[in-house]
Amino acid sequence: MSHFLTLVIVDRTEANPSNKAKELMLPYFETDEDNPSLQAKCDGFAIGGQYDGLIWGKEQHYNLNPEEFQLRYGLDIVQSEDNIRPISALMSDLVSYAIVTPDGKWHDSEGKSNEEWLEKFRSLLRQYQDNIVVAIDCHC
Repeated sequence: MSHFLTLVIVDRTEANPSNKAKELMLPYFETDEDNPSLQAKCDGFAIGGQYDGLIWGKEQHYNLNPEEFQLRYGLDIVQSEDNIRPISALMSDLVSYAIVTPDGKWHDSEGKSNEEWLEKFRSLLRQYQDNIVVAIDCHC
């Protein structure tokens, strides 16, 4: 079981960024039998999840297991609004494993050196700099 952070970029005018991010993630959650080239990237995903607020610097609680986290904070601690930010408001040192762009394309660090991925990652953020990001915790 592992988790990784994916940033889903949506247009800044999107009325419901959470729903749009989920829509853009769905093709990477399920394998499309009609399109064998499209393979699932994760078997589950949630907005924020264990990366709740990470994109803007919210204190993280990695030392708590899920049961302790739930006892301490309850089920409603992860708020969508803590995981949606303009690209210009992201932590400057933030790097995710993957990015889904508004056209629905998946980009990840698989097979790339750290330097190659960082260059691609920053290039995508610059390309979509006027948009917003939804942080997604992917599970595989």
